[in-house]
Amino acid sequence: MSDKLYEEKTINSRGATHHLIRIKGEVAWKHHKWDGPAIIPHRKDSEFVKSYFLNGNEYDAEEYNSIMQEREGLPWYKQTGVNARH
Repeated sequence: MSDKLYEEKTINSRGATHHLIRIKGEVAWKHHKWDGPAIIPHRKDSEFVKSYFLNGNEYDAEEYNSIMQEREGLPWYKQTGVNARH
């Protein structure tokens, strides 16, 4: 069994690339990406638009950029050691 606190996967569906994360102990996968949009259309006829998500919560580009400028260090689920949440 893995000691990782999360799993990541990328899928292509309906004309877009989707970046997903699942936190250990959770059932559902959520859109999430720290370094850019979590949904990236790659076809003109895609029903999706470029979208920014963090842990399943959608943000517009301005909100997302503000969050990225304010954050420090790694997110809690990528930390190792005593301070990491379970």
